[in-house]
Amino acid sequence: MVDEDDDDNFELPDLPIYDKGPPPDCPICGDPMKFIDGDWACVDCNGELLGPETG
Repeated sequence: MVDEDDDDNFELPDLPIYDKGPPPDCPICGDPMKFIDGDWACVDCNGELLGPETG
C-alpha cells in the first residue's frame, strides 16, 4: 500500500542561476535581445510567434 502523504513530503533542489552576461544585439533590428524560455530572443522581431508551442 502506498502512503499518499509521501507525495507531499519532498523538496526540489535549488536551480543554479548562471550569469548570462549582457544581452546580445538582435541580428535583424540591432536592439538588445531578452532572455526568454532559456534562450536569447528579440520580442519585436519574433512578434506573436514567440513562446511555447500551443498545438
